Amino acid sequence: MTTVSIHIVTYNSKAHIKRCLLCVKKQTYKHCSVLVVDNASSDTTVNICASLRVRVIKNTKNIGYAAAHNQALQATKSTYVLTLNPDVFLEPTFVQHLVFHLNSDKQIGSACGVLSRIDTVFDTPKRIDGAGLFMRKNRRQGLRFENDATTNSLNTEYIFGPDGAAAFYRRSMLKDIAIKKEVFDEDFFMHKEDVDVAWRAQRAGWKSLVVSEAKALHIRTFRAGKRNVVSPALQRMSLRNRYLLLIKNDNLAYYFRDLFPIVLYDIAIFCYVLCFEKTSFGAYREVFSLWSKMMEKRKYIQKNWPNSQQAYTYFY
Repeated sequence: MTTVSIHIVTYNSKAHIKRCLLCVKKQTYKHCSVLVVDNASSDTTVNICASLRVRVIKNTKNIGYAAAHNQALQATKSTYVLTLNPDVFLEPTFVQHLVFHLNSDKQIGSACGVLSRIDTVFDTPKRIDGAGLFMRKNRRQGLRFENDATTNSLNTEYIFGPDGAAAFYRRSMLKDIAIKKEVFDEDFFMHKEDVDVAWRAQRAGWKSLVVSEAKALHIRTFRAGKRNVVSPALQRMSLRNRYLLLIKNDNLAYYFRDLFPIVLYDIAIFCYVLCFEKTSFGAYREVFSLWSKMMEKRKYIQKNWPNSQQAYTYFY
């Protein structure tokens, strides 16, 4: 019986996918299946997966991270789902610890472990990459304990939601918060779709947990101070999705409560784009073009999950 479906979306991921899959195969929890959804890689990613006898869905074009994960959800059946980036390397007991905690409390809809940051597969981790998500009052998401020393002792505790790099979900929760059967918002394409899921789950009353015993390594490319190393397309989507996220999910009362830090941050973003990242100006146009779709989703969210107070417990 498959209790956990591990879903990995790949796009030219040959550098890390083999190690990622080998770590998955070493999990002490054995009731797992693995599915790779490949978004039209032009490298040897699919061949590597095939050599390890992993099931692969091969898309003929890059349909995006969100759509690929929705595709994986439709193709599998399990109690739990782990969305895993190909540059994350799990310790053997990672899944076991998460299953234990979700089995013990049916109100926990999602969980994550503690990721330690490395830049290459040969590194010894010295800093924490993240231990789940939180939100700042200016509506910029953050990774809990990011850049703290790995020697720090962390607690198992409730959080805003899991970071999508290695997010563990109860499938019934994902079905509960889906908008017209769409779990991950495909209009986002990629980036911040995990924050969107976490926000909706909080509104629906689900709990999320970081499990300190569940550990993994992560090579995180897109992070604070490293924005210039990612493609202009991802930079633009990151900016656009900030506003899509707020249009869909934010409560107006809390938005106006935090208006000053939000406006200050948005002015800073605009100035940065004006001076250093003009290729991202298209994000504002894309927000305008998607406005009506986001408002439709907002109405759906407001109707089905009107109590948003729980989410703001994790806004700092």
